[in-house]
Amino acid sequence: MHLLTLLAVGLLAASANLSAHAAPTFPYPDIFSASPKHHWSVHKDGGASRPSSTTSRQHQRDQVLRLTPHSRVLASPLSQLVSDLAGVDVWSADPDSGAIVVRTARDDLPEVVSRYLGSGGVQATVLVKDVEQEILAPERASRASRVQLLANKSIKQLVKEPQVWFSEYHPFDDVIAWYKELAAQHPERVLKYLPKIGTTHEGRNQVALHITNVNSTTPLDQKKQVYIQGGIHAREWISHATTQYITYNLLTSTDERITSILDETEIIVVPVVNPDGYVYTWEHDRLWRKNRRDNGNGAFGVDLNRNYDANWGHGGSSSFPYSDTYKGPSVASEPEVQALQAFFNSHPRTVAGLDLHSYSQLILRPIGWDRKDSPHEKQHKQVGDEIAKIIKKVHGKRYVSEKSIDLYATTGAASDYFYIQKFPVQGSAVASKAPEGTKYVRPYGFTIELRPSPEWWGPGFVLDKKEIIPTGEEILPAVLHYIENAVKHPLFE
Repeated sequence: MHLLTLLAVGLLAASANLSAHAAPTFPYPDIFSASPKHHWSVHKDGGASRPSSTTSRQHQRDQVLRLTPHSRVLASPLSQLVSDLAGVDVWSADPDSGAIVVRTARDDLPEVVSRYLGSGGVQATVLVKDVEQEILAPERASRASRVQLLANKSIKQLVKEPQVWFSEYHPFDDVIAWYKELAAQHPERVLKYLPKIGTTHEGRNQVALHITNVNSTTPLDQKKQVYIQGGIHAREWISHATTQYITYNLLTSTDERITSILDETEIIVVPVVNPDGYVYTWEHDRLWRKNRRDNGNGAFGVDLNRNYDANWGHGGSSSFPYSDTYKGPSVASEPEVQALQAFFNSHPRTVAGLDLHSYSQLILRPIGWDRKDSPHEKQHKQVGDEIAKIIKKVHGKRYVSEKSIDLYATTGAASDYFYIQKFPVQGSAVASKAPEGTKYVRPYGFTIELRPSPEWWGPGFVLDKKEIIPTGEEILPAVLHYIENAVKHPLFE
């Protein structure tokens, strides 16, 4: 069968499996595992990409489609089914209409697309006819200007010139050098700069910063900890840049609100979760999502945000090594995830975790695999809704607050992992707030999907560098509120 014929048949069967409380199951997982023409081929450098002699032309056959279900009830099975198809890359989901935006090859989009999809209750609209020409070529031209702008600037200078630094995206080595220099220039707020908390498949280090007012009167063991990470998906450059923006302001701002937070709180930042993938987006494929595990047979990468020990492998991910949502060969199989799980759990004073992503302008709360409310749904919903309002006040951007499963089912996600951890309340930094009989503190666990909106018909993950500062400006106060809320209203069990 043709890809879109299978999509229509599978969608109808999938929608029949929906229940009130369980994530949907799907009749056609890994639907093209036996169809070589749809596989990602091996690029000459050893990476999975479209057939091409040069990296600059690897997506010249690709288009971007918007798939809109005729009924909202089909939205979740549509997202899941499409994400299981080899050669189909899900870019975003619209929580209002249930539409999803996907990238796939033009070979899979004949003129009869409407007839095929219509039988499954889905309408297809072409948003981008040529990904290479309309999205990637302009981005490379824009990136070239970075070389001229920064030609005579050292990292030390750039730390002191935020308007210059945040006018561009930056490659991995420069980002790490910038964080190291930023930490060195602000010892009064950097408790620790850790140059290695984990090592990737290709031998790069994951780094972390511990940020607090080092000289505050609050004893360190009484400071609540909040964990923030960015860049788990390599191509989501705005998540890297926004993590930088947040960190810079935490270390340099004299704002009374930030000072007060740092007096009482220790903020732990892991700025680049997926170093290998991020390097690959700069050197080979701007749209690469996963890490760089060699899966064999020309397949590369595991989706790190499907590899955490959080209901791993029970739907909401793919078993197909070529898929962009490949869950990995086993739970926490990836060194990046192993390191971050151990690192997160080594901080028992943690009251919240936050994972920054793009795109779709969403504030997602637990849990990703069960339609039943989490035990702390009331608190989760309240802070999520408050964050959305705070963001809108800055530049008028609408972010939607919702349960992550209302978007689509996920398992093995970082933010769910944060939430399901339990730290003993006895002797903790929040013990005085705990109701009688309470045994555990459970961290808030949220994902924020940054700009652009899911309705936007632009380049999606390849967000213009002019959006870096506005995005940072609207997310910073939201993150500050998230921290304050978790410190004031911790979750107990």
